[in-house]
Parts: sequence; structure tokens; C-alpha cells
Amino acid sequence: MMMVSNKIFLLLLQFFTLLYLFANTFASTEETTALLKWKSTFKNQNNSLLASWKPSSDACSGRYGVICFDGRLNRLNINNSRFIGTLHDFPFSFLPFLEYFKLSMNNFYGTIPPEIGNLTNLICLDLHANQISGTIPSQIGLLVKLQILHIFDNHLNGPIPEEIGYLRSLTNLSLGENFLNGSIPASLGNLYNLSFLYLYLNELSGPIPSELGNLKNLNYLELSNNHLTGLIPSEFGNLTNLGDLGLSNNQLSGPIPSSIVNLRNLYTLFLDDNNLIEKNNLKGKILQCLGNINGLWYVMMSHNNLRGELPSSICNLTSLQVLDLGRNNLMGAIPQCFGNMSGHLEVLDMQHNNLSGTLPTTFSIGIINVLLHGYRDFHYLQSNC
Repeated sequence: MMMVSNKIFLLLLQFFTLLYLFANTFASTEETTALLKWKSTFKNQNNSLLASWKPSSDACSGRYGVICFDGRLNRLNINNSRFIGTLHDFPFSFLPFLEYFKLSMNNFYGTIPPEIGNLTNLICLDLHANQISGTIPSQIGLLVKLQILHIFDNHLNGPIPEEIGYLRSLTNLSLGENFLNGSIPASLGNLYNLSFLYLYLNELSGPIPSELGNLKNLNYLELSNNHLTGLIPSEFGNLTNLGDLGLSNNQLSGPIPSSIVNLRNLYTLFLDDNNLIEKNNLKGKILQCLGNINGLWYVMMSHNNLRGELPSSICNLTSLQVLDLGRNNLMGAIPQCFGNMSGHLEVLDMQHNNLSGTLPTTFSIGIINVLLHGYRDFHYLQSNC
């Protein structure tokens, strides 16, 4: 009886093994056919990198940029390959196990099809630095396993879909350098795992949603170069892991919230070119509190309506390299302790204020630019997948 049971078990094992191999072979052939159909729509068929994309029963047999797992296409990485084409004929329905879809730095154009929502196992979607236009389809909210979404540096327009707030696994969201408009969805405040949020250089308007203050894992927040209005949310004081805060070149107004001094890990603060004021004009209260954020490298607050005197507590910023307070309404004398900052301060801009008195005698030692207008050297970090 035992021998009969063993034989039955072995026969079943062989059957299911053959069935698995047949299914994988069939699926691999299907994936191959679908990829080749997409490739046939490319405008530059003579691209040498496409030479390995030729008919075969195995989609995983040495094709450029194709990586498989268990016989199924798992990663498609053709970044920076000079491909010219669209996503209209991409086989979204034939690649259910695709986890990494990386097409950045090519010449893909046209729109993002709503069928992108079929790639439900996707972990990374990187389409940056192409010529993709149109709107972001709401179906992108179906990619609930997505951790990295990069579509920056394209020609996208229209609003940011609220459905992006469903992507609770996201750690990096970068939609900058497009033509996106409308307001920032409050639903982004649901992305509790987010470390990077880049929405800079768009045409976004309206107030900054206070819900962004829920993103306590955030390290980088870049909303610069938009048309945002209203107050800086006091809830930003909850973002205690924040290292970079960029709100430059908007139309923000009102006082800088005192809660910003809770951001003890901050090293770049860009608030320039807005219409911000000091609350109650209390002798530079916010500037005084900034002296407690010891790690600051860059403080850019020019072109606002800041008032009051320069506090000596700024001298506590022993890592500060750039201090731009130009074109405000600051008054009084420059504290003599500023002379002690010559060893690390490289750029100081305080022109077009109402400052008086004389500069410290040691002020020029080691400082590259004093009273320089408009200095800016900012590099937007992007996390790869």
C-alpha cells in the first residue's frame, strides 16, 4: 500500500512540474510576442541596443534590459537608451509579474495609458526625463505595491490625481518639472511612508494642505516654483525628520510658523521669493529661533517682508554656508559675532534692507561673496530604484 501511495505521489509531482513548466513556457512566449509588438512601434529600429530583442520562445534569453524571475518577466530597465516611442502599445495586460518598469532618459512621448493600472505588482515606476504629455491617469492609484514613482521632467499637465493617496507603500514621489496644475491633493497626507516629496517647478496653486504635516518620515519636501498661496501650515513642525524644506518662488503669505524651530534635522531652508512676514514684528523672533537648528547649511529667505533686527543667535549656526536675507525690511546693526562665521560662511546677502552700523572687522576673511544678490546653487536629490 505504501509503495502505491509513493508512486501516486511521484506521478502527481511529475504532472504538476510539467504543468508548471508548460505554463511558464506559454507565458514566456506570450510575453515575448507582446514585447516584440511594442518594439515594432519604436521610431528608431536601428538602435543597436534593440538587436537582442528578436523572436524567441524565451522572453528571458539575453534581451537588453529584461530580467526574469521564475521564468516570468520581472524587471524592464531600459533607462538612457535613446529609444523613441510611445506607451500606447505597451503590453500592460501581458506582464502581470512586472515589478520594476524603468524607461527614464529616453524619448518616449504621448500619454500614459490608463492600462498602467494593470501592473498591480509594480514596485518602481520610473519615467523621468522623457517627453510624456497629457494627464496622470487616475488608474495609477491601483498600483498599491508601488514604492517609487518618478515622472519628473516631462510635459505632464492637469491635476495630481487624488488616487495617488491610495499608494500607501510609496517612499518616493517625484512629479517635478512638469506643467501640473490645480491644488495639491490633501490625500497625499495619507502616504505615511513617504521620504521624498518633489512637486517643484509646476503650476500648482491654492494653499498647502495641512495634511502634509502627517508625513513624519519625510526627509525632503520640495514645493518650490509653483503658484501656492496662503500660510505655511503650522503642522510642518511635526516633520521632525525633515532635512530639506523648499517653498521658494511661490505666493505664500503671513507669518513663518514658530513650529518650524522643531525641525532640528533641517539643513536647507528655502523660503525666498514669497510674501512672508514676521509675526507681530517681534524683533526677528523666527530668525532668533533658527539659531537653535544647529545643522543648517543654507538659509534662503530673501524677497519677503521680514522685519526686525538680526539676532546674535544666528551666530550659533556653525555649519551655515549660505545666508540670504536680502530684500526684506530688516533693521538695526549686524551683530559683531558675525565676524566669527568667516570660517564657514561662503555667501552672505543682506542688501536692500534697512541695516545700519559697520561690518565686523574680521567679516571678509574666508567669505567668498558678501552682499551678493541672487546666489542659488540647489541640487534636487532623487532616489533611484
